[in-house]
Amino acid sequence: MILGIINYIRGSVRIEIQGAAIERFLNLCAQNQIDFWDVRRLAPDLAQATVRIQGFRQLRRFTRRTMCSVRIVGKKGAPFQARRLRPRWALWGGGALCALLLWTACQMVWTIDASRCDQSLQAEALELASQAGLRPGVPARRVDGERVRDYIMTHSDKFSFVAVNVRGSWAQIIAQGRAPTPEMTPVDQPCDVTADKTGVIVSIQVKAGVAMKRVGETVVEGDILAAGTIVSAQGEVYQVHAMADVELRTWRTLRSVMPTRLTAKIPTGRQKTRWALVVGGRRFPLSLIEKEPFQWYDTFIEKKPLRLTEHTVLPIALVRQRYVEYQPRPFTVSPEVCAQTLERRQREALAQRLPEAQVAKADFSCQYGQPFAQAALTVECREKTGVLTEVSGVTRQTTEDGND
Repeated sequence: MILGIINYIRGSVRIEIQGAAIERFLNLCAQNQIDFWDVRRLAPDLAQATVRIQGFRQLRRFTRRTMCSVRIVGKKGAPFQARRLRPRWALWGGGALCALLLWTACQMVWTIDASRCDQSLQAEALELASQAGLRPGVPARRVDGERVRDYIMTHSDKFSFVAVNVRGSWAQIIAQGRAPTPEMTPVDQPCDVTADKTGVIVSIQVKAGVAMKRVGETVVEGDILAAGTIVSAQGEVYQVHAMADVELRTWRTLRSVMPTRLTAKIPTGRQKTRWALVVGGRRFPLSLIEKEPFQWYDTFIEKKPLRLTEHTVLPIALVRQRYVEYQPRPFTVSPEVCAQTLERRQREALAQRLPEAQVAKADFSCQYGQPFAQAALTVECREKTGVLTEVSGVTRQTTEDGND
């Protein structure tokens, strides 16, 4: 196949050789690097063969030596086709214009891939990149990836890493979000340790300050666990940076609801397809289908952009839109399936809400009914608590107690 394409591009001539010394003629041609193929003997003094254009021009000097005559039977190849089309200036002009437009389109950025950005940062990354000059339709030589990256990093504090790669008509943005930095209280600044959740103290170790709670006591959010104010026996007041490790036993309840009556989609096997051509931002339908092809159907859209290479994507795409018919069929979810589904969802939600908590005990209950099922998951956890807050100061009662 490849050899046939090469011969077509070079051009070939089908000739008829007549004479008494056809074998000698072919041997002389072979000795002078003139290649023949598809040689057929039609009569004792007649044969046909195919030769390239360059070889055909050298045959005359061998025909005289072997007393053979050569006649052209047919011509095939791109050079002969081009000679026929040579007077058609409009066709050549249109082809040149198309080639120029194609070359121009390949020099522009048409696809910006932000799939490797954090999900919450994709929209902001594309918006900032557009402000920096990276947008569909802009010439690729005008896009400086380093400048776009610096613009994104300097105009938003949500990014910890940004990379911009431009290859052909394809650009890629890679970005990672910055983890929130907790507010740090300087060690030399006085503060209290305060509970940030409600529970019963399991263990408490005060490293600096005065313990305000003991093991077994119940605390609520906002209670002081370790005070940063110390009153000596002589009535002198000191303020320190309180530090404590406190662990609570907490109870939490998660509730969720699930419908027990659902509708299944049963495919009927019927479907209709609509084709469309997208050029730039305009859509040109290639087929006509009524707005509602079926009473119940699902829509599946496949978009295939025109690619010259892996990183050269043109602003032309073929869109295939399939409408698949189905019949709705109502069914009722069993109590066992409802309970298993709700319990799995609640445990996943618990792991997301309390990733560091140690679950000591879990009690799941489900109330099945129509049309909903309700479930509750009560868990007993061991969690760490304690946040640094501004020192509360010394009350009059504390001072009087210290003086006594």
